[in-house]
Parts: sequence; C-alpha cells; structure tokens
Amino acid sequence: MQGKRKLIMILIDGVSADYFEAHAQRLPYLTGLARSGTHIRRMSCPVPGTSLPGRASMLTGKPSEVHGIFGNHIFDGTTFRVARPDDVAAPTIARLARSAGLKVACIGHAMVDPDDTDIYEAPWWLRDFMEGSRFAKTLNRAAVSRLLAPRGRGEQSIAMPVSNGGLAEDEPGLPHLLGLACDQQVMRQVADLACSDAAPDLILTEIEMPDVIQHFFGYETEASHWAIATADLLVGELHHRLERAGKLDAYTIAIASDHGHSPIDTAIYTDIALPDVLCEPEGATLHVVVKNDAHRDEITSRLAQFGADYIGNDHVPGAVRGSIATYAAPHRHSFEVSRTGPEAASSLGKPRYVSSHGLRPGAPADDRFAIFYGAGIPQRLVDAATAEDFFPALTSILGLSKDENAAERASAQIL
Repeated sequence: MQGKRKLIMILIDGVSADYFEAHAQRLPYLTGLARSGTHIRRMSCPVPGTSLPGRASMLTGKPSEVHGIFGNHIFDGTTFRVARPDDVAAPTIARLARSAGLKVACIGHAMVDPDDTDIYEAPWWLRDFMEGSRFAKTLNRAAVSRLLAPRGRGEQSIAMPVSNGGLAEDEPGLPHLLGLACDQQVMRQVADLACSDAAPDLILTEIEMPDVIQHFFGYETEASHWAIATADLLVGELHHRLERAGKLDAYTIAIASDHGHSPIDTAIYTDIALPDVLCEPEGATLHVVVKNDAHRDEITSRLAQFGADYIGNDHVPGAVRGSIATYAAPHRHSFEVSRTGPEAASSLGKPRYVSSHGLRPGAPADDRFAIFYGAGIPQRLVDAATAEDFFPALTSILGLSKDENAAERASAQIL
C-alpha cells in the first residue's frame, strides 16, 4: 500500500455480512467499492454484538474487556447507565490521529470524544444521550423542533437543519422519515468537508437508519431493503462528490457495520422474569448484576426455564467483572423490558424489536462486512477478520503505526 493518506471512515449501522452477500444486487455502490478494493466478507463482533461495543472495538482495536464498553449501557458499581465516549479506556483512532498533528472531524459518529477532534458534530440519534439521558435510537419527539440545531466545535461551526416536510409532529412515521433525512444531511456534510480546501485528514461518520428500520420492521423486509439501499445511495453520492471535486484519489474510504441482525419472534421480559434483579437487556444478550456465585446460580436456574444460557463474563472489564453475569437468549428470542410493567401475567410475549442482534457469541448472523477502497488499496477478498483487526488497518492508512512490523501485519491481515 502507498504511504500516508487521508481517510473517511463510514459506519453503516446494523448491516450483516449475510445481508450484504445475499442482496448485493440491491447495493450497487457498496458492491462496486467492494469489488474494486479490499472486501472483508465476515468481520466478527465483540461480546455483546451491539452498537456501542462494536464501535468501540473498531475505534480502538481492543476487545470490550479492555476498552471497557461491554454494552450500550455499562454497570458503574451502582446501576446501569449509557456508555459515553469518556468511558472508552483505550486510545481511539481519533485521539491517535489528533495527537500526531492530523486534522480530525467527527460528523455524527458515536463513541468519539469531542476533545479528540478539530470539528465535532454529535450523533443526531444521541443528542439527548450527550446530555446524559438513556440510550435510544429513535428521535425524541420533544426534540424534533431543535433537531440538528447548529452545534460546532473549534474553527468551524456545523449547521445541518432538517425540515419535517410539512408533516404533523404526531405523524406515526415522522421519526423514521426524519432519521433518514438526518443520515442524508450528515453524509452531505461529510462530502462538504472532504471536498473543501481545508479537508480533514480523518473524517469519522455513520449512517444510522438501517439498524432502526430493521428493529421495527424486520430483517429482509421491504422497509429494511429500502433503508439499506438508501445507505448505499448515500455512499454513492459521497463517491460522486469526491470524484467531481477531484478529491477521490486523496482519500481512502473505510466502510463497515458494527453488528448484524437476525429475526426475533419472542421477547423474554426481564422485569417480569427477574422482577427483583438489576439487569440490562442487550438485544439477545442480558447482563445481570449478581451478588455472589450462589446468586448467579439462582439467576441461571431462573433463566434456564426460558432457554437462556449463562455465557460467562470474560468480556466485562475487571473492575466490575465479579458483579456481572451474562446470558444469551435462545434462537429467535431477545430480552426486553415489558411495555405493560411487572404486573403483566407472562414473561414471554411479542417483541418490540422484531429483528435484533447481540446474539450468542460467535453467531454468524452477528457478523458484519467491511470495505477499504482507494488508490493503493489492493483488490482483494478477505474471508474473515475480527473487529480488532479493523483498527490497525486505519492506523496504517493514516501512517500512525509506531510499530512498522504491526503496520505490516495489519496490511497483511486486511489490506
């Protein structure tokens, strides 16, 4: 591979390796980049295979027990709370790049610390998360009126207003339509920055709605096909913008998903099954706070009646590992909190999310794809890699690898 280059890293949330292979004909731009560059067919997930652990492993090259993000919500010794960028216990690609004097822009990518960037825009779907409230991947209706209000950092202010298209704020489909509009505006902002005279060396961004649509409308449904095809179009638009501006050869584009997706038929309601226990659902994974080995054995027995298995806690950071027991739901089941409350009669019911992830460790449905494209990137098919392999490839592209042997190994593994 050629020397140091600029890099755009695009995370497309929730597109599985299985989906990308089965529906390549629906994704002409991504498929074209994959055929012209390096395509990783299957990239495994950390445990659990959910959003924030997946992002953190890609950004740091470390497993969850090292970077500390062992779930979308982490246990702080007292309760579960949403994981924040300042919880990441290993240096991210953004921090390394900025420390090396490179210009870094984060446009809507979660788990990037604003202090590690020159230009920063919070993820539109975590605006309330950045203020400390609970993790959610749908738009808060109370926040629609201020959606994507200008919030820049440093030398350049970011302004990405989104119209509601004349729809009433109580329109059932409005949050999903606005989410798609937000993804579009984010990618246009990325293109504007990359094509500018002061283009950053590293741009980190993400396309969110494929995950949300699959959760609510299902895996391989028409709505999900449309949402993922829209993500493909956004990547294609960025490619065309770079090409027209004469900037295409200046950048390597790295594209990957954070986890896969799988159909869910049945929810195990944790507030009913374990009414007296502090726990946190992570899709088909459940983290439970246990007092001791006897308590863990009791929880294991209670969950076994639903077909759930204890899978250990090796993925949990050492500081809280002894307090956490982790369980995997049976096939086509997930863990959720009931919508009716603990007074409901049954511990099993219809899931709110009809497709989900965070499956049993090693489940192929949680695998995702990755693509590296640009001048100097070999045309190559890599059958399998881990989330931790993604990071050294990024450092190699940016010329940040202090260990030349490590850079060579990264290039040999992926590039």
